[in-house]
Amino acid sequence: MKTKVVVIAIVESNGKILMGQKKKNVGPYPNAWRLPGGGVEEGETLEEAITREVKEETGLKVVSLERIGFDEDNEPDNHGEMTHYVFLAYRAKTTGEPKISEELVILKWIGKSELKKIRNVRPGLKLFKELGYL
Repeated sequence: MKTKVVVIAIVESNGKILMGQKKKNVGPYPNAWRLPGGGVEEGETLEEAITREVKEETGLKVVSLERIGFDEDNEPDNHGEMTHYVFLAYRAKTTGEPKISEELVILKWIGKSELKKIRNVRPGLKLFKELGYL
C-alpha cells in the first residue's frame, strides 16, 4: 500500500469553517465535505504545500499558519488503489474572498453546529471532535 502525505487547513470566519465538496463520485472520500488541502508535492515544505492548496482551492492567501494536529486513514485514491493517508492539520489565517476552484463543486462557510449534519471525511470528523466543534 502506498502512503501519501496530505495537508489540510481550518479556515474560520465568524464562527464558520470554510469547506468544499468535490465533484460527484470523485475519490478519495467521494461525495463528502472536506477542508481545503491536498497532497504535498516533491520538494515542497508542509507550509508551502498548505499555502498552495488553500490558494488553489479557495483563492485565499494564507498569512499565518498554526499546526493543530495529525491523523491517518486508509482510503482508495482517485484510481481505486488503497492508500495510507497521513493528514497534517493547520489553522490558517487568510486574506481575500473565497472563490470556488475547478476541483470543487461547492465552497461554503459552514457553522460548527452544522458540521455533524453534513457528510464529512473521517479525518475531518476526528479533528472537529478533538477541537471541540462536535
